[in-house]
Amino acid sequence: MNEAAKLLGISTTTLRRLEKNRVVKGYGVQVYYTPGGQRRYSTEEIEQYFKNRGFSGRFGFGERPVLIVMDCNTSFTSKESPMHGEWDKEVEHIRNLVDTAHQTKCPVIYSNSYFKEDDQALQIFIKKVPGMEALSTSPESIHLDPRIKAKKTDVYIYTKYFSVYSDSNLLEILQEERCDTLIISGFSTSGAVRAVATETIQHAIRPIIPAEAVGDRDELVHRNNLADIDRKFGDVMPIHEVIRYLHTRSASQ
Repeated sequence: MNEAAKLLGISTTTLRRLEKNRVVKGYGVQVYYTPGGQRRYSTEEIEQYFKNRGFSGRFGFGERPVLIVMDCNTSFTSKESPMHGEWDKEVEHIRNLVDTAHQTKCPVIYSNSYFKEDDQALQIFIKKVPGMEALSTSPESIHLDPRIKAKKTDVYIYTKYFSVYSDSNLLEILQEERCDTLIISGFSTSGAVRAVATETIQHAIRPIIPAEAVGDRDELVHRNNLADIDRKFGDVMPIHEVIRYLHTRSASQ
């Protein structure tokens, strides 16, 4: 129930109040009951509600993709860091994406967050996220997760904020590559991934998010953000579709 309420943007109290004859009034979502009397809701029906309201369309792929890997470095993947998450599966999928990008000549960008002590905005931000102080304090001390095999042609950018576009030369790089499709992977779904997905479409570039290659520290937050991104800002899809696209594009060149 909590997840269904969050997806619909209402409280659980309102969700119960709107139920009549096992349907959520105004949303057309069916209420299913378990033998024990617990309510269950279909995420497919909730997605259909948004589609009927003019959300959840599809951008599709363009012709000039770039892969960006967000914060897949030891500050976020090492269990010794306070910023880490349980992301072994996601890192493996990112590794597969990077390898595929290299094989298909798709440019790869690694975006890395760092902490700057004299930054006034970060001094406010750490009141909300104190763990940020554990991030590297200079780009030179940031280390890519060792499971990811980078190439010399890959590009590294560094940012202090979620808004990578405003704090780095990301847009310039994408414009040089004539990018029309940005494949977004990494961490975390509710932070940098969401911010980049939200801003990318403003630059006439399609944001594509391989669902298995992004992660968050909270599974519910992760799923809710993916659902919201897919409704409004980008195409969230299975990673095998992205990998198939890269191979198909490469074969046709």
